[in-house]
Amino acid sequence: MSDTPSRPGSNLTTIALMLITVAVLYVGRDIFVPFALAILLSFLLAPPVAWLRRTRMPRVAAVVLVVTTVFALLAGAGFVVGRQALTLIGDIPQYQRTMHQKIRSISGAVPGSGALKRSAEVVKEIGRDLSEATGTARPADTGGQGRAREPVPVRVEPVADPLRTLQDMVDPILKPLGTAGLVIVFVFFVLLAPSDLRDRFIRLAGSDLHRTTEALSEAASRVSRYLLMQLVVNATYGIPLGVGLYFIGVPGAMLWGFLATLLRFIPYLGPVVAAVFPLTLAFVVDPGWSMLLWTLVLVLTIELVSNNVVEPWLYGSSTGMTPMAVILSAIFWTLLWGTPGLILATPLTVCLVVMGRYVPRLAFIEVLLGSEPVLSPEERLYQRLLAGDIEEAIELAEAEVAASSVLAFHDDIALAALRLAEGARKSGSSIEDRQKVADGMRMLVEDLREILERQQEGAKDGGSGAASAPLPPVERVDILCIGGRGALDTVAALLLTHVLEGRGVATRLLPATAITLDGIGSLDVTGCKAVCLSYLSPRPRTYARFVIRRLKARAPGLKIVLGAWNPAAEEDGAIDLAKETGADAVAGKLAAAADLLEQSVNASPAAAAPASSAV
Repeated sequence: MSDTPSRPGSNLTTIALMLITVAVLYVGRDIFVPFALAILLSFLLAPPVAWLRRTRMPRVAAVVLVVTTVFALLAGAGFVVGRQALTLIGDIPQYQRTMHQKIRSISGAVPGSGALKRSAEVVKEIGRDLSEATGTARPADTGGQGRAREPVPVRVEPVADPLRTLQDMVDPILKPLGTAGLVIVFVFFVLLAPSDLRDRFIRLAGSDLHRTTEALSEAASRVSRYLLMQLVVNATYGIPLGVGLYFIGVPGAMLWGFLATLLRFIPYLGPVVAAVFPLTLAFVVDPGWSMLLWTLVLVLTIELVSNNVVEPWLYGSSTGMTPMAVILSAIFWTLLWGTPGLILATPLTVCLVVMGRYVPRLAFIEVLLGSEPVLSPEERLYQRLLAGDIEEAIELAEAEVAASSVLAFHDDIALAALRLAEGARKSGSSIEDRQKVADGMRMLVEDLREILERQQEGAKDGGSGAASAPLPPVERVDILCIGGRGALDTVAALLLTHVLEGRGVATRLLPATAITLDGIGSLDVTGCKAVCLSYLSPRPRTYARFVIRRLKARAPGLKIVLGAWNPAAEEDGAIDLAKETGADAVAGKLAAAADLLEQSVNASPAAAAPASSAV
């Protein structure tokens, strides 16, 4: 994906094209809905067609066999389900009487129902009195007194046209049949010439064959896997539900199992609707409560097994969408295409998210709807610190430390976040912003230090020998970690101090004011074996050369490590940077600096002579 910022004119063109596309999809929904259904069905039917092709069957024969078999099975299932639905419709009066009896028994058994009934009668009486007082009472309520009976309006209705009546009866049947016929025709053509359709789409998408091919391959793979796994999950829910309802005695068990399989294609709402139908029927069929309770237990059991066992096992990879994106896509496609749009919402949006990954103008779709994090860990940490959200920054740090280690977090995330804060100077970052980041990072390090201390105490109490080295006494200082210029450099030195403390090295942190022109003369380096100067600036040569020259003049045997934490500082080579500044070594990572400083502490005085090196 290109990182080149888009021009305002380009953004307006993209928005205009999107609005035109949405309008075309809405106006032509009678054509696009069957075509979209055919494309999705072709994803499911392509594997069996390919298997028949490997047996040397001609493509036309393989497509005809697979499509005819599948639609014949669907038609047979629809016929059986339709008969059960008609039977249920014929039994509605009997179910209605049972439901009324059960409701009356409930109202008689519930405490206070008599009071509710009397309250309802009082409300009706008050309404009748108000109607009489305002003169709006019906003639039957006035007893023939008062106002005269108003004439009843008479309207002459034209005789119904037989052709119009026939059309009103046939349209609800012909429209679904017409849609089904279009789907079958589209499926045939898509499976007969998949390469031709793919080539035409690639040409329409643009001239970048590499990106378009990758996008189509990923979209086809992800949608095919989603549809296949969703079908298996739905079948493992609908079939046990139908069998269980049959043994419980709920009428139309096969109907409810088939509907549950279809409705679960609708995200979130589908499973709820699928469970409501059999529960409602169990309530109105059985005069008692056993059928309702057994149906409820069956639905809850199958739902728990499906959500916690079947779905995690079969869904090897997600659709690449966030839960909020699934809901928004369902609302959008439902408003656009109605009920078919609700069923097609997730697969169609998955295709759009994949296209947004490879087409620069559609990148915003992946940002809005994709499940991949849009900010790197260091960007998230910097944003939380800049916004003053210390609690969330600490939670992020604790999660990263638990997944790796303190050193890895400091080196890869915390130090990178400080580099972002330092680089924000060019974009107008204020001193207050940098100070806010520095203060937040100090609180974060303190929190991590408390966690490590508790871990050490726990390991010590448990008798484990894996505890970290004990912290050195305060009065002994082997290493000075000094910030180079400002608060951010001092915080970078704090990170190094935290790493060295974990290794049992006596360390002291000094702010950048300790090496200013006025402060460096009073800097106490007595007993110190090494000093590390921390710089986040991409060009630390000028600042570091002055400080190192003054320190060498005061303590010639003192080892000085230059912490050049910005990668741009090493573009000309770390060895050249060490020679230009006079440092004994240059480190671009906290781990490398900690190793150098630890070696200087453990080295004998004879071996501690300065020698230029680079890490």
